[in-house]
Amino acid sequence: MYKSIKRTPRLDPWGLYYDGIENINKKNFDIAISNFDKLIKKFNPDSIIFSPNGCPCAACFTGNKLSKIQRYWLIKAFGNRAVCYGYKKKYEKAVNDFESVLNIDNKNIKSLHNIAHIKLLTSDFHAAIKYLTKIITIDPKHNKSYLKRALAYREIDENEKAIKDFEYHNYLIKKNKVRY
Repeated sequence: MYKSIKRTPRLDPWGLYYDGIENINKKNFDIAISNFDKLIKKFNPDSIIFSPNGCPCAACFTGNKLSKIQRYWLIKAFGNRAVCYGYKKKYEKAVNDFESVLNIDNKNIKSLHNIAHIKLLTSDFHAAIKYLTKIITIDPKHNKSYLKRALAYREIDENEKAIKDFEYHNYLIKKNKVRY
């Protein structure tokens, strides 16, 4: 009864973003990466191509002059492309993209948390602790960071620190009535 209409790809930022998210949800990570690549190029300052092997690039230099709109879209594009790389177990590329987000917004807790998670997955516990500690410095009530840092401390046999973080995580859970 209804004809299927083939939709042309949207090239506006929201279209590229939602096409990328749709492809993540469908587990079409390569297509999603392509969508986010287009979004990155669209908001790429001074037409400098972002290196697929990581930075430096114009957005990552300290004191960059990105507009709020550029910052907004580049954070979304790098963050979601990093998620795709994470699903594909291309952890180095994922960390590079999350680091690009941090170079634009050094207090981006989502990116810090995702890097810490990757570091835990790859058994780089000291690096995970570093990122989790930074999150706790930014947001002392971020209970998941205490839990993950406790697990990392336990893995490197720093049991006293692990117990302290487990206890503080438990305190925050009870105080804030968080349910899992």
